[in-house]
Amino acid sequence: MAFKRILVAYDGSNPSQLALRQGIELVQADAEASLHVVHVYQLPQYFLGDAFMTGSPKVNQELVEFSTKVENRAREEVVFLGGRAVVETVQGPLGPSIVDYAEKNQVDLVVIGSRGLSGLKEFVLGSVSHHVVQSAKCPVLVIKEKE
Repeated sequence: MAFKRILVAYDGSNPSQLALRQGIELVQADAEASLHVVHVYQLPQYFLGDAFMTGSPKVNQELVEFSTKVENRAREEVVFLGGRAVVETVQGPLGPSIVDYAEKNQVDLVVIGSRGLSGLKEFVLGSVSHHVVQSAKCPVLVIKEKE
């Protein structure tokens, strides 16, 4: 099976860095392959009973600035691929945004780290990677850190 359009979900964490390296290797192995690197961030939302609140402007701005740094770091990693690599940042719910991006860009493979920067953990996979594995319509390669 040849993967021509590869998506790497990237948040700057060690597992996502490993996923990016794997995505780069796959693209380098096939001159016709392209790499999409997507960083997804979500602005904080809080529910207190029936009330809904968002993060303060300062917190939101810090998150946007952090996301810009993560995107720039990813760009530096793939610049040598030239037009065969696209790096984008998307704002929205993490797992669903990755799946939506994969569908809209008709990717053949999603490469994702087993855990990201979130402090929340599931038994086997992180909640984002779990969602992507369960929801994506294409193959998903989950990269796990060696312990």
